[in-house]
Amino acid sequence: MKKLANRHLFSIFMLAIVTVFYLFFAFYDGAVICVDSPSYIGMSISREPLYPIILAFFRSLFSNFSSDFYLTATAFFQSILAALTTWAFAVYALKEFKLTKLFSLIILITPPVVSLLCRFAAKRGSMYSNSILTEGIAIPCYFLFFRCLMEFLLHQRKKALIFCCLLAFLLISTRKQMAIALIMLVIGILYHFIKERRYLKGIIISFLCMAGILLSTVLLDLGYNYVLCGELTKHSGDTRFITTMALYTADRNDAQFINDKEIQNLFLQIYDICDENGYLKNSAGQGWLNRVSHFGDYYDCIQIDTLRPMVSQFASERRDNLVDASEYGDQIMDTINHSIIPHHIPEILGTFADNFLSGLVTTVAKRNSILIWYSLFIYLFYFTLLAWHIGVGKNQKTILFATFTLISIFVNVSLVSLVIF
Repeated sequence: MKKLANRHLFSIFMLAIVTVFYLFFAFYDGAVICVDSPSYIGMSISREPLYPIILAFFRSLFSNFSSDFYLTATAFFQSILAALTTWAFAVYALKEFKLTKLFSLIILITPPVVSLLCRFAAKRGSMYSNSILTEGIAIPCYFLFFRCLMEFLLHQRKKALIFCCLLAFLLISTRKQMAIALIMLVIGILYHFIKERRYLKGIIISFLCMAGILLSTVLLDLGYNYVLCGELTKHSGDTRFITTMALYTADRNDAQFINDKEIQNLFLQIYDICDENGYLKNSAGQGWLNRVSHFGDYYDCIQIDTLRPMVSQFASERRDNLVDASEYGDQIMDTINHSIIPHHIPEILGTFADNFLSGLVTTVAKRNSILIWYSLFIYLFYFTLLAWHIGVGKNQKTILFATFTLISIFVNVSLVSLVIF
């Protein structure tokens, strides 16, 4: 009883630490408005539905307060969510791996320390937990998803699998990058059933989970836009990330591959602005560090400052309503993609390789000439520890947890590197 009481007191102590930490910054910084925030607040048709719905809920809940108080309430909600999921993850690790209190505290403070690095070392000026961005809910929900996935893999609990499916649906409905949750879920299910040599069952269950999650996200998308716009339509703008990559690696002569004259002229207008301002790959300079720094610095200049507004204006001038204009905007970007990308596969793959390596570095450190070598050391150290555990073969839980952590990193970096810095 004494041990149990001590464990509960320690758990409460851990919860208090992270709650005070995240709420402090919620009080200190308040709700932080970032570049993408207005599109979520304005319930833009180009955004996935879940986060605008959450903002609308808080706007309705606090309608009697000042006009922007609901954003502060959202920041506090996200901060509490971050604290609870960080605490739940640390408590799970404490019980599952029978950790000492010291190691449990190390796991507990890791997410807050990363948040501090994000705010100060990366010079963002804010933490995701109190920023009006999808990361405010996507990061803590992924913690919870990964914890449930481990619960399913280690103990084969159906309830954990159901929670994984629900969280994957919510994550994908928050931002498309979180398709990582769906990929990790499928990998986990296949691993579990392949290990038990029930191959067909593994394929069927993974397919059913994937189909159910994807269908649910489509239905939510359609329903949300029906309420918002009066039409059953999906959100727009998913292809703009690919179009940004296409523009970044394009040449001006590529306009000849676009058959539609109006879209051809639009492409040239966008290209010339980007080229004159040095946004494109031909201005990147030599060396890997220069290339990835250039792409990261000018990605938003291409997409947010140039491509998106020009395509939106072009489409709205030729279509009568918002939905038709959004669909036409997607068609324009699809036309540019299909016309240009086949002629620049090597350049795009080169940019992808640069970004992939950059993503691995920025997962564990900041990208500069010194910390690149630190990152290499950390990965080698991680692989060495994992290889040692596999060689010894005693702690299967640790091997599984470490392996899926590594897979998660590689899947995430691969997904993001295809379309963004």
